[in-house]
Amino acid sequence: MAWRTALAGEDRVPWWVRAVLLIAAAQALLLLAALVDPPQVKLLVPWPASPLNARFIAALYVSLGAGVALASTSRHFAEIRLVLFGIGMATMVLLILTIVRMALHPQELKQFPFFWLLFYVIDPVLVAAVFWRMGWGGQASAGFRPLTFLWAAESLIFGSVGIVLMIDPSAARSVWPWAITEPQAQVYSAFFLTLAAVSILAAREERWEGIHWFVVMITLLSVLVIAVSILHLPRFTNATTTPLWFVVFGVEAVVFGTLLIRGTLRPREAASC
Repeated sequence: MAWRTALAGEDRVPWWVRAVLLIAAAQALLLLAALVDPPQVKLLVPWPASPLNARFIAALYVSLGAGVALASTSRHFAEIRLVLFGIGMATMVLLILTIVRMALHPQELKQFPFFWLLFYVIDPVLVAAVFWRMGWGGQASAGFRPLTFLWAAESLIFGSVGIVLMIDPSAARSVWPWAITEPQAQVYSAFFLTLAAVSILAAREERWEGIHWFVVMITLLSVLVIAVSILHLPRFTNATTTPLWFVVFGVEAVVFGTLLIRGTLRPREAASC
């Protein structure tokens, strides 16, 4: 397998695109405080959350936010297009979910989520502007590559869970490893569906540079989720899905952590992705 580091002929990342990434990262990293002090989840998320749910939400935001912040240092647009797509999709889905829930359950929130909605109106617009100006930044072929099965499995796992969380949150709550509310189920669906969609795109990338920030995000997410889960292990009440939860995220941490180490330590040799 042969890694290629040169992205000759591909567009450089202009300063204003870096600014878009940093704006999105700053929003997500607001929840870094919630990993230590769960009530701080209210800095961004308008729905109340138990300490476990608050830390899980923080793990989602912090892992993705850290990856976005790191992606802002990239030299070529092809390195950040998956990250940008993920920002746009996640924020758009969260915006639509929030509007629908406010329409169907007007008494659910104690106050109008002004900043939450503001962020999720601005972010998709900024991402759309980037792609309108920059395009996709080069072609990604659809041929088979060694990591195709890995990305297919990633998309299948997160996609199937995300769909259930989205369209039937009551069913999802009945099998979730710990107690969650219906709004939380649908918030989680936005992230899971985004991970699934970006995994499909990652399977088409030919170079390590095209996926490495996404690999960083998944690795960090898996480690944080395991840490949060162990911290709140007594809250895990479903005897069937609890072991599966730890197995899935444990495998994620090992597989993507290994891929990250390999890609980082061997930048001049690599497999087509």
